[in-house]
Order: sequence, then structure tokens, then C-alpha cells
Amino acid sequence: MLTDGQATDYVRRYDGVPASVLTDGSALLTRSVFWAAMFDGCADPEMIGELFDGDHDTNAFDDEIRESGGWPVIPISDRFVEIIWHGPDSEGGDDYVVLAPGRAISIAARAGHGYGPGLSWAEFSRLATTPQGLLVALPALGDADAPPSAVEMVAEALLTVGNGAAGAAAAGVARQLLDSPVRWVGDDDVLICDGEFAVRKPGGLSDAELRLVTGMLARP
Repeated sequence: MLTDGQATDYVRRYDGVPASVLTDGSALLTRSVFWAAMFDGCADPEMIGELFDGDHDTNAFDDEIRESGGWPVIPISDRFVEIIWHGPDSEGGDDYVVLAPGRAISIAARAGHGYGPGLSWAEFSRLATTPQGLLVALPALGDADAPPSAVEMVAEALLTVGNGAAGAAAAGVARQLLDSPVRWVGDDDVLICDGEFAVRKPGGLSDAELRLVTGMLARP
């Protein structure tokens, strides 16, 4: 979970929302409907249906999250989390947030006005140390230089949370999820993305935030 300072820093962008709205969402990782909802619309619908048996009501799951009143925080590492937020008039989405002392900096988001990608392949590989962590972080990844082995890695992770018999579907979904034209330039001081909708570039985050994010994600 976030520290008090990180939670306060995160919610300050939402008018009148208290830090206490952030709740531990770790238990969602054990539910197949969570994974079906995460990848719904991100790849070929037939393959997604085959991978997750096609019988999950993802709209009902979204309603359940909203009715809970909390914004689940899904841990990926001690310095990177997904936050499922929601607001009035069906507003909401998924934020991918870098945690630093007293800071919570969103580097990718899936919503009506989403942005990203937020992670290079090297950063993703350092953060995603479990199959579940890999899959939670995957929507924040975008890197044309991901290695050929990435498809097999993601497919194997998908099979751990989906239908274990759907190997061909898992590989197909993995290829689609990994497809990205963007590249990263820089070093361990400042890493910059050339994606049109990325915030990890000048004019997206401040220079200080770009350095802070790069430093946090460069840690082993």
C-alpha cells in the first residue's frame, strides 16, 4: 500500500477525494473476472473469450468496484502500483503509479483520456517478478525493442490466470498486447519515450519528475 504521504500526493489531483479512498486490492488478483476485465478490449475478443472462458460479467465487476466506495490499489512492486479509480458520471480508469518518498506519480493510464506507455522493457522486467505482477504491469508497457522471448513470457503468465488449455489463444493475445511502435532513449539518469501520448518526455512530466521516475524504476 501507499504511505500516508504518497496517498495524499496521489489524491490531490481529484477535488475533495480523501486519501482514505485508497484500499488494498490484492485479493482481486485471485479472481478470474479481474483478469477478464483487465484485458477486455485489449486483444481479439474471440481469443480473450477463449482464454477466460467467455462467461465473465465484466460490467457487473466494474459495478462491484464502484459500489465498494474504495479505489483498489494493486501492488506490482514496492515502487509501482496500479490504482483502479472511479468518480461521478461513470468516470474512472486504471492508473499506473510510480512510488517515491512522499510522491505518487502516474506514468500511464487507461481511461477516456488515457496516456502512456509508461514503462520500457528493461523497467518492466525489473518490476514484474511474478506472473500476476507481469500481467498487472503489462498495460503500462510499450517498447518496440522488447525481445522475442517476451511473447512466451506473457503467454505463460496469461495461462496461469486464464484457461490453461488455451495455449494458442494465450500466444495470440500476448503478441497483440506486446505490439508497440514506441522506443525509449536515455540512460539511468533520464529515460524518455517517443510515444505520442507518453508523459515520460519533456512537456509531459517536469524535469525533476522525469529524473525521479527514472531513478525509482532503475533500481534492481
